Amino acid sequence: MTRIVKFFETTLRDGEQTPGINYFAEEKLEIARALADMGFDTLDCGFAISGEPEFEAIRLIARNVSTAEICSICRCFPGDIDRAWEAVQDAAQGSIHPFISTSPLHREAKLGKTRAEVLELARTGVARGRQHTPNVDFALEDTTRTEHDFIFEVIDAVMKEGARFVALCDTVGFALPWEFGELVDEVRREFPTIRISAHCHDDLGLAVANALTALMHGAERVDTCVNGLGERAGNAATEEVVMAIRTRRKDLDLDVRVDTTKIIPTSRLIARLSGMRPQWTKAVVGANAFAHGGGIHQDGVLKDTRTYEIMRPEDIGLPPSERRMFVGKLSGRAALNAQLKELGYDLTPDQLARAFQLVKVILGKKRVLEEMDLRRCAEAAMSPTADVEALALETVGEDGRE
Repeated sequence: MTRIVKFFETTLRDGEQTPGINYFAEEKLEIARALADMGFDTLDCGFAISGEPEFEAIRLIARNVSTAEICSICRCFPGDIDRAWEAVQDAAQGSIHPFISTSPLHREAKLGKTRAEVLELARTGVARGRQHTPNVDFALEDTTRTEHDFIFEVIDAVMKEGARFVALCDTVGFALPWEFGELVDEVRREFPTIRISAHCHDDLGLAVANALTALMHGAERVDTCVNGLGERAGNAATEEVVMAIRTRRKDLDLDVRVDTTKIIPTSRLIARLSGMRPQWTKAVVGANAFAHGGGIHQDGVLKDTRTYEIMRPEDIGLPPSERRMFVGKLSGRAALNAQLKELGYDLTPDQLARAFQLVKVILGKKRVLEEMDLRRCAEAAMSPTADVEALALETVGEDGRE
């Protein structure tokens, strides 16, 4: 039976930790509503203890978003835990998420605590949270650099105190996919009833691969950020995990309850409010995700989009009209003809050949063709007396620069 993947969507918390991002409360609410409308299970809305503005923003979301669980993370200190619960207690569905670093490096360099002290903080943190709500999850920060016997000790302690989900965290993007899969296997063998969430960072470009591997090895939930936002190189990108599962669901035997047609509108909302637009070649939501530049690719797509596209633009909320045929120096005549037809030109084969010749000349001197250039090429091609070389020089200037 196909298993439905759960999401701990952390755009509003880990995503906001991206250097240079600072959402105001009303902006966080707007994003939260968009994410809830997409169907994500739990929204990680922030770190309530970090300050009054953050606390108020989380509480604003808790009071106004009812279709997703609203969560605040917290350290394993009583004041943190109580403050987190205070921020989300008005939510229709509220949860808190204590965490603590478990790796030797973090214990020694960051916390200055022994294994025994960290273990006790983890245990008492979950116990304190359970005084407020049964919806208490727990995260082992830097799990993938932690001794496996200590991972088991911590998990055993927090599960006995009633932790709902346990997040295994590749906090610094250190794990390789097979290592992360083996870790999930080991944990599940030791704790058959555990519910695992996978929190993966992208320092080595493996966050999505690690998240999917964890799911294939039995994790129920993944922590993700829209547009791959997050600390340093970011978290596993929400849209990539969602569309990888949806596109390959038969092979993975997994699926999502997410409205994928809202991916592009939500991505663009977050890009606008964060001030950080995805790189052009970013998977799923990048400007070039449905753009084609090579002549062979363009010819194939014009004949049947399935030749070079494994997703449809409309599946992610992108109008098919935004599929782009980029006319560049590696483009073919099919793409040029398609572009010119969009501009209202229906050229004969001979005219198209002449326009194509002119395009190649111009692109030897100019990096990008604009609409004006395409129009001039078409009109020159329809005039048998036009001087191709002269028109090219007139378009780009004698020095070959725009």
